Amino acid sequence: MKREAILGVLTGINLVLLLGIGVTQVLPAIAQGTPGPLRGNGLEIIDGAGRVRASIGIQPAAEGASETVLFRLIHPNGQPSVKIGASLTGAGLSFVGGDDASYIILEAEGPETQLRLVEQEGREQVLAP
Repeated sequence: MKREAILGVLTGINLVLLLGIGVTQVLPAIAQGTPGPLRGNGLEIIDGAGRVRASIGIQPAAEGASETVLFRLIHPNGQPSVKIGASLTGAGLSFVGGDDASYIILEAEGPETQLRLVEQEGREQVLAP
């Protein structure tokens, strides 16, 4: 009789747990209000192999240059292919070819602007107003 009572209690507990698990899996997750902004010192997006493929961060001021916000899109080999930067004195955009020897830089620094085009053989053209 005692054994049957213990088995009955255990069966009842299992049934309650089973129903509890079933209810939690059926109900969808509901967001709690409007999500706030993500805040931090930087953000990195990695691929399946753990390599950083995109990043945004703040580069500290260096000698002769002010603090810069920099966004990078990175090739699987680790080379940044696209960069967008903004600082107190200017902004720029660069695209680097797969060979790392050809690139385009569009920049506005203070009152001056220019577009620099460089090809693999070292040919270069600078366009400025």
